Amino acid sequence: MGPEQFHVEVLKLLLQIATVDGSVARSEIEHIMDTARGMSVPLPELAALTRCLQNGEPLPPPNMGILRGDPAAVIKEAKALITSDGTVHAAEIELLRQIREMLGVVS
Repeated sequence: MGPEQFHVEVLKLLLQIATVDGSVARSEIEHIMDTARGMSVPLPELAALTRCLQNGEPLPPPNMGILRGDPAAVIKEAKALITSDGTVHAAEIELLRQIREMLGVVS
């Protein structure tokens, strides 16, 4: 598993976070797209995930096993997204707590 697959899984997780509060702010979409470009996520993967979001289809779940390879990077990206729209919702805080737990991150 290379960095490309890790980045795709991070992107899937960010999409899950963005949709947890029931709406996706433009700033969240922009943040996700910037992150995807910065990570060089392959265009077909990005297009498939974007299509799910636009069509209201279920998003594919991230592979937490792959994400456990670098939990600090995952948490950093998650926190950056959560704060990108200027509002932190309770659902986002709870999801971040669950993500930390699934990644085996304490404190």
